[in-house]
Amino acid sequence: MARMGASGNAVSDEAHLTIGDVAARTGVSTTTLRAWERRHDFPHPARLPGGHRRYREDQCEQVKEVARRRDRGVRLEIAIADVMMASSRSGPQAPSVFASLRSRHPHLEALRLRKSMMMSLSWAIEDEALATAARPVIFGNFQRTRHFEIAQSRWEELARVADVAVVFSAFPDLRTDVAPVRVPLAPDAPMRHEWSVVCDSAEFCAALSAWELPGQEDKPNADRVMEGMWTVDPWVVRDAALTCVRVAQDYGYDDGGRMERILEERPVSAASAPMVTLFNRIVGYADSVR
Repeated sequence: MARMGASGNAVSDEAHLTIGDVAARTGVSTTTLRAWERRHDFPHPARLPGGHRRYREDQCEQVKEVARRRDRGVRLEIAIADVMMASSRSGPQAPSVFASLRSRHPHLEALRLRKSMMMSLSWAIEDEALATAARPVIFGNFQRTRHFEIAQSRWEELARVADVAVVFSAFPDLRTDVAPVRVPLAPDAPMRHEWSVVCDSAEFCAALSAWELPGQEDKPNADRVMEGMWTVDPWVVRDAALTCVRVAQDYGYDDGGRMERILEERPVSAASAPMVTLFNRIVGYADSVR
């Protein structure tokens, strides 16, 4: 049974811990907890009629997990977002790379891009990964399996030099005996409508993700418009890579935690991508595609 707090939010009977209780159980001070709530809305308390905070038992575990990740060097906002995403997954639906980036990194600008430009961006990122990235962790998401088949030789070359190479699409079965690993998406998976490339390495990192706007069935494929985001921010790229890991896990790829271990043990890239080289690749491909 729940009662209404001062802000109109329901206060669950489970939310009975004070902020002092949470601090004592987690080792995170009340000052820090208030700062996290003010800056990141975490942990989000229920409010009693008098305005006093109350927390659930499970929020203590969330706070402790965030603190553990922060102490291992994960940036605070990414640690919070990752813990909250993991705790919010109550059903079989896997997260979406595009939706995760949009909600967790609102500073990223969403652009309307023709598929021809998406192709140029993708090829440029893949080429730069082949040219400069040592043992990258790389993920690709294809709206149709035929799109992957067109790019298959390129991705097989990427898999040859990568520590992790995984692709998502409407594959009939999970294939872990080939490189890159093929992970099948459910028919209702949001990522069935998305196009993504994520490359995480010390030398080069970039992430691109977009979804196709509806109602374009009559347009030629290259002229269809997608809403997309791309970034070379190494922290955002790492976040996108971790989202891909969780999608792969949710759809049955059990590698014993190897992908997560590789990312956890690998320092986040200290340098931005060689932007001039990447930009030149994009321009060159854009010109050839059109």
